Amino acid sequence: MVSAPYIFFHSGRHWWKDDTDPILVNCKTINEEIARPLLTSLSVNVSRPDTLLSWLGNNDAAYITYILVFVDAYLFDHPPPTRWSELFEKLGREATNLQHLVVYWDYDPPIHTGLGTDLGFVQALTQLKVKRSITLEGFYAKPWPEYLERKMGLRPLEGESSRNGLLRQYQRGTKRLTP
Repeated sequence: MVSAPYIFFHSGRHWWKDDTDPILVNCKTINEEIARPLLTSLSVNVSRPDTLLSWLGNNDAAYITYILVFVDAYLFDHPPPTRWSELFEKLGREATNLQHLVVYWDYDPPIHTGLGTDLGFVQALTQLKVKRSITLEGFYAKPWPEYLERKMGLRPLEGESSRNGLLRQYQRGTKRLTP
């Protein structure tokens, strides 16, 4: 089985994974006729919603089947939750074949606490229409898995970080956060 082409959206730019077919890499958009036979699905890795939003202005989100959202802890350089909400709203409408979602909330204490307890961010996530799996990684509030299951209809898998004592420590005091 051939894996889906993989594209990164970080640091204000995008690039394709090294083993991507050069024909696809050289297309101005994935909507070009020459790109269509190479795309049955697309995997996306994003930490900058503005970069992906801009790219989606010229490219079809319906190809996206997998998305990894990396939520950077460094808030001074991080997009606000409202920008994530705009991205998730657009993907909720246009990424009609989204099968898998992975969310990684970064955390670098004591100053860089990230968005792991941000109500607006987790509420915005529920705009995505994921069909098969949701995986939560990193540092997030204790109620998020239950909330996401209730709103999205899929029980989130809790990744490796859920077995980590640091996550349990992070989650202390977050039980009352209720979106």
